[in-house]
Amino acid sequence: MRKTVKLSLAASLIMCMGTSSLLSASSISNAELQKKIEMLEAQIKEIKAFQAEAKDDIEERVDAIETSTMVDKINFGLEFRTRVDNFEAKDASGTKTSAKNVWSNRLRLNMSSDITNYMTFTGRLSMYKNWSDTGANYIYSSMDPMQGRRPSDSGVFVERAYIDWTAIKGDIPVTFTIGRQPSSDGPSHQFKDNTVRKATYSALSFDGAADGIVATANLQKVTGINNMALRVGYGKGYQADTTYTYIGDAGSIKDTNVLGVFLDSGLGINGSLMQLSAVQATDVVSNTVDSSGANTNTNIGDVLLYTAMLEFTNLSNSGLDLFAHYAISQSKPNGATSNQATPFGDYPMGLLTNIPGDTEQKNGKAYWIGGRYTMPIEALKNPKIGVEYNHGDKNWFSFTQGSNSLTNKLATRGSALEVYYIQPINRYANLRFGAEIIDYDYVGSGYQVGAPMKVSDAGGTTLDKLNNYYLLFNLMY
Repeated sequence: MRKTVKLSLAASLIMCMGTSSLLSASSISNAELQKKIEMLEAQIKEIKAFQAEAKDDIEERVDAIETSTMVDKINFGLEFRTRVDNFEAKDASGTKTSAKNVWSNRLRLNMSSDITNYMTFTGRLSMYKNWSDTGANYIYSSMDPMQGRRPSDSGVFVERAYIDWTAIKGDIPVTFTIGRQPSSDGPSHQFKDNTVRKATYSALSFDGAADGIVATANLQKVTGINNMALRVGYGKGYQADTTYTYIGDAGSIKDTNVLGVFLDSGLGINGSLMQLSAVQATDVVSNTVDSSGANTNTNIGDVLLYTAMLEFTNLSNSGLDLFAHYAISQSKPNGATSNQATPFGDYPMGLLTNIPGDTEQKNGKAYWIGGRYTMPIEALKNPKIGVEYNHGDKNWFSFTQGSNSLTNKLATRGSALEVYYIQPINRYANLRFGAEIIDYDYVGSGYQVGAPMKVSDAGGTTLDKLNNYYLLFNLMY
């Protein structure tokens, strides 16, 4: 802008000089007059060139400001992880196998935007693949909760995309969360992941991508209790559409509808959180194989999950974090069966049952406990050590198929122990060394079709024990 003003002043002075010269033209020869005119024309041409250059400079600055304003509407952050796993397995017959030196990369692009004072957007794009993998994993890329959550090809999936809209203000504000929900990496995964809490629901019962609507009533003001909130959520575990079926066709299967109620509350201790929840999924779908060998989908029953959770973060400023989760699953088959290809043969199977027409409720339970300690060793940037243990009984079933854990350890019908060490590199990056030791008591962990049998009764190649020793580099920025 200063450049343009100076050039304009210079132009004015030259024009005045030119006018003065022309007024005195009668006292000079025609040749001298022509020379002065040519000189003025050259100077005017030079000034116009300078003015054009200054205008281009101003336009570039305006474009840069406009671009910056547009980009600033969305805040971006990234997470990057490289990991190597070493698996060791033993089956019921005692045969040992291994898969060692398995490398993977995971990239997450996080997005957020404050649309108005009462409306925000949050999103996450995810890519997760094993090194050198070029083909999409059919199971992980086709099952909605697993997309972007388990290794596949280098495709990018929308793992989260939701609007938080505080539609009701006042003493009890109500916020609607609409879209692809913050339902993965839930509590208490944040301790091992060395991050803040990034999701809402206990990871013991649910972990994976999901679409739905959740209404949250903030009760802090009316109760005086920190972090107290009541949530009611609705979503779809499966929805028939015209891609595979004709809407209204008598042959199309029912949608899987999910309804949940959650109560959060602080316990009067800094860093404390309690959550109680009940979630029901009706008409749970299983991909089956009919008598002709064709793939189809079947509604096999309903599942109800009750979960209680306690967390204490940095208890009394001691550097100690503690958590405990307990859950009960009630699986009620509807009697529908089909011939499903499974590792145990081809025969009629339903929701946790092998008996045609069985409608008896199957009750399961599980718990997950753990702790993490931040060591006051400043020379090592305050490293952390942690331990977790979980156990599930014969009929335990949860919706954790979308867990980022390759072993899906929280679905274990048996026992799982994990220990780890976190070494910070800087405020954004760290290394984690860990070991998972899993002992299966019953077959079919994390799988809803077929009656769980004891591993010893199933025999043969049935997985009995699984160990994994891993090292990962993690960056969150």
